Amino acid sequence: MGARVCPLFFLKLYYYRKKFHNLSRLIVVIWENEMESSTLEFHIKNVIEGKRRFENVFQSITRMILGDPSKIAKVIVNGRPTYDFLVFREGKKHLIGMFDEINSLVSFVKDAAEGGSSAEMAFVLIGEPGNGKTFFVDFLMHLYRNFISKPENRRYTFKFKNVDQLGRYGKIREIESQTFEDPMILALNLFEEREKNIDFLQKLGAKDQQIESFYKLYRPLG
Repeated sequence: MGARVCPLFFLKLYYYRKKFHNLSRLIVVIWENEMESSTLEFHIKNVIEGKRRFENVFQSITRMILGDPSKIAKVIVNGRPTYDFLVFREGKKHLIGMFDEINSLVSFVKDAAEGGSSAEMAFVLIGEPGNGKTFFVDFLMHLYRNFISKPENRRYTFKFKNVDQLGRYGKIREIESQTFEDPMILALNLFEEREKNIDFLQKLGAKDQQIESFYKLYRPLG
């Protein structure tokens, strides 16, 4: 497997047509760095135990910016108080100024992370050429890539393997998740009935409150 810009670690599914007849019986293997393998159940249990995370990108970025209270400072800019988020001030080549833009971004992603209307909107930077819009976005992406490269922040996705054994896809052997979905999205769609998915998660140790939080991020497997 080739490396990607965002370090996604592929979760492979093996479908043995002769033995298994529905999606719930798929055997799932996660490959981390092409070395360590584990089952889908192992991944789910790690999420339940807090060793891995199931969150959307808004929640991840919000945690990156606001997760460390020591990196949030109150400052006076042009005679009025505002916040300075020091994660944007780190590194040899970091952002300078841009307090309004940074605070607007933080408000946007925080609202989206909490399920607000921002989740359905776009954050747009408007200004004259050369005023730092591209550098702002590039630096944010640099921060995010470094953030999710840490083991505790890794993001996962999956691919279906051995699909040629289904007899309906010709010689195609592997199909990646076209939208790089989180494995937990797969787990929430294993069965057609929601109750069966909940029962599956409960058997792996998930509490009612955890399952409720999982379903806040639910979307159909597409």
